[in-house]
Amino acid sequence: MDPTSSVSGDPVRLTWCVLALLLTQLALACLGVDAQAASPRWVFMAIQVVTLFAVFRRYRQEPAPIAPIWLLLAAAVGMQWIWAATNMLATLIHSEGSFLTNLAVVFSGLYMIPCMFLIARSFDRGEPAAVALVDLALPLIVAALLCTLIFSAMPGGPAATPGSIMLIIDHADAIDFSLAVMAGLRMLGTRSLHKRFFYYAATVFLGINAIAATIYNRVELHGLPPWTGVMIGLAYVALVIVLARPVPPLLRSYRPARRMVQTVTSFAPVVLSLGVLLLAVSVSRFNYPLGMAAAGTSVVLYALRVAIIQSRHQDLQRAAQLSNQRLQQQVGRDPLTGIANRAMLIPRLQAVYAQGAPYGSTCSLLMIDVDHFKLFNDNQGHLAGDVCLTRVAHVLANHPLPPDSLVVRFGGEEFAIVLPHTPPEAAHLVAERLLDAVERLRIPHTHSETGWLTVSIGAAAQHCAEGDPTSLIEAADRALYRAKSAGRNRCEADPTAPSTPACDVS
Repeated sequence: MDPTSSVSGDPVRLTWCVLALLLTQLALACLGVDAQAASPRWVFMAIQVVTLFAVFRRYRQEPAPIAPIWLLLAAAVGMQWIWAATNMLATLIHSEGSFLTNLAVVFSGLYMIPCMFLIARSFDRGEPAAVALVDLALPLIVAALLCTLIFSAMPGGPAATPGSIMLIIDHADAIDFSLAVMAGLRMLGTRSLHKRFFYYAATVFLGINAIAATIYNRVELHGLPPWTGVMIGLAYVALVIVLARPVPPLLRSYRPARRMVQTVTSFAPVVLSLGVLLLAVSVSRFNYPLGMAAAGTSVVLYALRVAIIQSRHQDLQRAAQLSNQRLQQQVGRDPLTGIANRAMLIPRLQAVYAQGAPYGSTCSLLMIDVDHFKLFNDNQGHLAGDVCLTRVAHVLANHPLPPDSLVVRFGGEEFAIVLPHTPPEAAHLVAERLLDAVERLRIPHTHSETGWLTVSIGAAAQHCAEGDPTSLIEAADRALYRAKSAGRNRCEADPTAPSTPACDVS
């Protein structure tokens, strides 16, 4: 479902239904019905049920990657419904002020577990599962601390004092408003429109709920007037209305910067850990070992979360570097023969010249051309020609060469070999062996003087401190032309280089 589209049908009916229930609450309040009586509580629970229907409807219509986060909001509403149901049960059996009442207070606070989880999580499908477990562990620790605080400080508890209930209320208010603020930050720091709409709905619900709970909890200390039942239902009514309407234009047009998205995503778990620490400090007043254990655990879990994410980023960075290296290798490779392509020649020569210049070393270059290759292609076909070039490239690449040499397919049937730190005499010896190695392939060639496929080689050499790659290539190319003009199946040296006898294996 597109969250930007208009809505009709079921959402509208749900809206009218929840408004009718709210008006019923208002009518009961005007009639002076006690907010703690059964009838207002039944109406309030009905409002919560309608809200659950609205949230589940949105869950069914959202795309698969986004849908699960709506279940977290449904879980928060469900926890509040359990709180209301527990209060209703306490009213029906006349057990206010008992264990059941304290349990209701616990359920009223447990709604924060799914809320904390939906705020802390980035919902990145590539995020490690261990991070999700850490994000879930922190709200569970908060729940354990809250239960301990409630059962210790509520009337009848071992640490109950005149101010203990206010301590619980203050903690509840801090948690409620923190959740609302963080949901708003997640809304502003989310690039996905579907997620942004979700956090918008969560912000409206949590914000109104935080304000209503702050008033409700303090008024409750002196007895609940009838209008408080209407007040605590407002957050649920607002959520249903939000889900029944299209996304506001401002929210639809808003686009957060990438840096803001990263900052908010990283900041949310910090707030969760700080919440655990603050609650642990309060609990340590009643149960010191538990409070300190929870505080230490929260620090360790947050450090573990950071370590897992950092390790994942390092793995991704290494994978990206490896992928980049492979891509560079593929870009620099000739697809037919598998050896380096022409684009690798100049950079390699430049590197050799730069390394050899301080030491006065010499770089040699062999230019190799397959003799009468066009006639070979015309006589035996292009597929046979490709096989021929591949076999020649294999011989050149696997022949013993000086260290750091590079064999390149220069183009067509022409190859080049860079011989670093190699004087002209040694280059000629290498060329002579290559002439013999190619002929030993015994590839039949009817237009060759020997009856077998042969190559011609031009050799050139320069001092790294005096020459340049382009002039070296031109010199080797001139030498290759001399070898072909002199009868092929031979190597010739660049005439500008020191004289070296020609080699001929014919």
